[in-house]
Amino acid sequence: MAGFIDESIHTDAQLYAVGLVLAHPALAEEVRKRLCAVIPSARAPHWSQEDAPTRAALIQEIASLPISARVYGCRFERPKRKEAARARALTWLIQQLPGGTRWIVLTEREMNQDRHDRRVLGGLAGRPPRFEYSHAPSAKEPLLWVADVVVSSTAKALALGEEPSRVGLGSTLSYVGCEPT
Repeated sequence: MAGFIDESIHTDAQLYAVGLVLAHPALAEEVRKRLCAVIPSARAPHWSQEDAPTRAALIQEIASLPISARVYGCRFERPKRKEAARARALTWLIQQLPGGTRWIVLTEREMNQDRHDRRVLGGLAGRPPRFEYSHAPSAKEPLLWVADVVVSSTAKALALGEEPSRVGLGSTLSYVGCEPT
């Protein structure tokens, strides 16, 4: 089992959410085919670029996949504290990481941000490390597309004060936690 992590930031709600999708890496090609069939263009899906009908179709496809997803939301009091909120969310996620998860792939960001992630995760992995991790470009890893949809849809509900279970992911979304406002 591997974990795939993406984030969603809602500055207006001072919320930084990270989403973890737990899946077998061999599922990637099936995910690529199924999600690309939903997108009306030749690009990889991205939640913020899709219209409402496409978002609904993506949610429906993801809810039918043999995966599990979790979302962890942390608050920041000012924009310069977003990375601290991310570090707390990643720490929370790792503390609840299922024991069989040996590999984690995070969406690649700016080099200094990825370096910060490596410091956080390196400290949490332990010695010997109980998991390995890497960053990958979202466009090249279909399971990161799933993480994008899961975390973006769920974080939007959290930011609006709505119930995340209403997003439509059903039992795929196994855990949602959020720091209080």
